[in-house]
Amino acid sequence: MYAILAGQLVVTAGSVALFGTQPALRQWTVAGNGATVPIISLVISTVAWAVMCASSDARRKAPLKWWLLGIFTLGEAVSVGFISSFYVYRSVISAMLTTAAATTSVSLYTVFQRNAKYDLTQWGAGLSSCAMIFLVYGIIGLLQTLGIIPATFLPYNDAIYSFIGASLFSFYLAHHTKLITAGKHAKYQMSEKDYVFGAMTLYNDIINMFIYILRIIGEDRER
Repeated sequence: MYAILAGQLVVTAGSVALFGTQPALRQWTVAGNGATVPIISLVISTVAWAVMCASSDARRKAPLKWWLLGIFTLGEAVSVGFISSFYVYRSVISAMLTTAAATTSVSLYTVFQRNAKYDLTQWGAGLSSCAMIFLVYGIIGLLQTLGIIPATFLPYNDAIYSFIGASLFSFYLAHHTKLITAGKHAKYQMSEKDYVFGAMTLYNDIINMFIYILRIIGEDRER
């Protein structure tokens, strides 16, 4: 499973490097002319993710699970590369290194956490509630930015919102890692047959952490 995850991250890093180092491709995306491609990629990857979440057959039966894995990874890689192209490349690298350090720390802590009083596999309901609140607040912030609702409707700060997002997905990473590694101290455990879905889940957590960290420390390319 971690080999699959490593492959996903390598593909994504390659996409980020391609968007960040190729002036022609970068100009095409920054100018907005290529927005259709990443949007379609994001939609396709979201559909692949939804199918995996909804169907146990999709998670376990070959070659369907491999097709969905490939579609999801490529869609996410293009979308992440597109987003990162709006930031100075060195700040993108800094965000990648920060994400790698956070991922390693969270994963090691989770794997070696043996105290049954802190069973991370039981965090699912609480994290889902926090994620729903986070999503609704983000939508409200977007509507305020677009002027659809008054800017004073709710206080909103992008840096604080991004910090909360990075923290939320680091907790999700701990929760999902524990579901996968489990052991006798865990109440719940992901099925061994769902190893492809497990890799996709960890990848999704890591990518979201990276995006929010990039929003915090990233330097806009236009500056």
